[in-house]
Amino acid sequence: MSARSADTVIFDFDGVLLRGDAFGLFMRRSVFAGTRLPLAVVLAVFLAPLVVIPAFRPRAARWMSRIGLLGRSAEQLQAELGRFGADLGAEPERIIAPGLRVIRAHLDEGDRVVVATACEHTLARAVLDAVGLGEVELVASHIQGTRLIVHNYGATKMVRLAAQGVTPPWRMAYSDSLSDLPVLATAEQAVLVNASARQAGHNGCSVPG
Repeated sequence: MSARSADTVIFDFDGVLLRGDAFGLFMRRSVFAGTRLPLAVVLAVFLAPLVVIPAFRPRAARWMSRIGLLGRSAEQLQAELGRFGADLGAEPERIIAPGLRVIRAHLDEGDRVVVATACEHTLARAVLDAVGLGEVELVASHIQGTRLIVHNYGATKMVRLAAQGVTPPWRMAYSDSLSDLPVLATAEQAVLVNASARQAGHNGCSVPG
């Protein structure tokens, strides 16, 4: 069933609810933890700059994920991601308190709250559960074994949201990234978190005070 725009609110995850890049943090701690995979470390360092270039980001992210996750079974990886997410959710300094309050306020108002993120699903789900948002719907990236098979980034979010029955226009959307312009543009009210007034005005978004 498609959600009604009157009661649907879309939230990004990294930078809105969580400080930093959750999967990137997991990767850094995994790839650079020790010297068991020196070649993986070298390749990850080489690919890292490409992740910040929009045109190369999807392919670089796939390779970074695959390289960094070498040597783990699918079961081990899912368990590690779940534990890491639970640990992140238990770190108060990692959680963006205003974002958490806004999500809870929307839930209290009876809104359908959906977190749409490029973060890996198991990791993001564990963080949400740890901070008491187990009822919040999640549309996220997916891995199969060590392969990133769905990178829920940019316009892909619109496709994945639709597949989960969440169709525009929605009442509100919150993000800290211009890569989410497709999601923000189809909201009745868009909030570009931590944006400058110039950025927000140029893109038709409001800035939280």
